[in-house]
Amino acid sequence: MYKCIICGSIEELAVDRPGISCRSCGSRIFAKPRRSGHKVIDAN
Repeated sequence: MYKCIICGSIEELAVDRPGISCRSCGSRIFAKPRRSGHKVIDAN
């Protein structure tokens, strides 16, 4: 699952498919969305 940088649309992309682009805006720039939470690690 990847998020389009231009319009923010979430796309399911297959890595083996050549020439991937956003279905909404046609952009070819994607980012992997990250979880909004954070981890707390005890460093002791």
